[in-house]
Amino acid sequence: MNKNNLRVALAWLAGLLLAGILIVAINRSTPPVTTATSQTYSVLQRLMHGTEPGRSDTFCALSAGPDNSCLGEPGNLCSKDKEMAQIAWKYFENNYNPETGLYNAADNYKSTTMWDTGSALAATIAAKDFGLIDEKTFDDHIQAMFKTLNKIELFNKEAPNKAYNTSKGEMVDYRNNPSPEGIGVSALDLARIVSWLNTLGCMHPKYAYPAKKTIERWDMKRLIKDGQMFGLYRDPVSKAIQLAQEGRLGYEQYAGKIFRELGYDQHVSATYNNEFREKTEIYGVPIAYDRRDPRDLGAYNYVVTESYVMDAVENGIDDENRPLLENIYKVQKRRWEETGIVTAVSEDNLDQKPYFLYNTIFTAGLPWNATTDKGVRYDNLKTVSTKAALALALLFPDDPYSKQLAYTVGTAYDSERGWYSGIYESGGGYNKSITANTNGIIMSMLLYKKYGEFYNICKQCKRSLKLEASKTRTCDVCAAQ
Repeated sequence: MNKNNLRVALAWLAGLLLAGILIVAINRSTPPVTTATSQTYSVLQRLMHGTEPGRSDTFCALSAGPDNSCLGEPGNLCSKDKEMAQIAWKYFENNYNPETGLYNAADNYKSTTMWDTGSALAATIAAKDFGLIDEKTFDDHIQAMFKTLNKIELFNKEAPNKAYNTSKGEMVDYRNNPSPEGIGVSALDLARIVSWLNTLGCMHPKYAYPAKKTIERWDMKRLIKDGQMFGLYRDPVSKAIQLAQEGRLGYEQYAGKIFRELGYDQHVSATYNNEFREKTEIYGVPIAYDRRDPRDLGAYNYVVTESYVMDAVENGIDDENRPLLENIYKVQKRRWEETGIVTAVSEDNLDQKPYFLYNTIFTAGLPWNATTDKGVRYDNLKTVSTKAALALALLFPDDPYSKQLAYTVGTAYDSERGWYSGIYESGGGYNKSITANTNGIIMSMLLYKKYGEFYNICKQCKRSLKLEASKTRTCDVCAAQ
């Protein structure tokens, strides 16, 4: 290469270098032109991948559930707990009605009550928490339920009827026959569903307002007054609507405390130390019962396991109900020690006539009495109640009798249908009736094992349902004003 060519090459190289320097300088001083496409990509990139430092507004973060750390550190469920829950949830998978969001109260029987709807809601909340259903399935079920609860016809335009068809959402009688005028209202049943609407709004705050609006739809003026609860029923002959005081020692306190939490005056019903409490001794164990005469009020006082267990698990254990619950456990353990009969009694559906019995610790002056709601005895059909046995075992895990209870009913289930109601004491085999209440209580007991007493943890989170004072008109509210 001659000298002229070398000089030309160096000139070109210097020119290219100078051009590069000028381009860099211009780019640094001129704002970049951003296209709509690049803007869209930038936003999506930030939302999907959080590429902008310090940002957490991704869809993953934004769609996450509420902060439930206020519920406390959850306990662990063992493999047996999870197996029990899976069996119980089978019942609800088999008995769900997507048209209404309601579950059948008994296997393949398309009818339900507000009590059984409360039990089914408890199971649904637990199923979501245990990972048996996903968020989408849970929301689909809950949304369908609220849609039905907010459009069903109310008895006398006051409150939910005692029974509804689960596929149509229509008022029915207890035989599931259509009843356009309805058969009545049970305040105790309403308390059951209120309790689980409260837990729903607590654990899933997006449902707190729908839960409150569901309850506010009811007109409770005749159902709660003078510190007590009242039910409505239609006389089958005259068709007149009758008002009757509802609740006896045990269930009365379970329900009374729930209504008290809403803001209602329940100064009689919410305490076990009311004027109607009486005491008897069975196997040397003091047992509280209600002294109101069924001949006057038309309702017996059944001393059973379920009401005391639910009061403890949902409302909480305190100085008033702790000794009562302990004696309920102790007297049944004492019967086993004295007779060899494993004992865990409660009311249950049966797989034979009369199809429903109150299997009691004490009723109508008699211990260990199995009776219908009309007082007809069927002592040959006494059962070990599955829900009662498992609930007592969970509440008293350190007592050796609890192991006997859990062992006795541990196989009382159909893995494809759910837990049976119990086992006949006299050797009659399983009581193969399968219900929402039995399986719902088992699910709720496991949820209790994980978190503790439901009303107490919801108060801790400041998420308990409360109604406006104008809705409750309680004396406590009047005094406060």
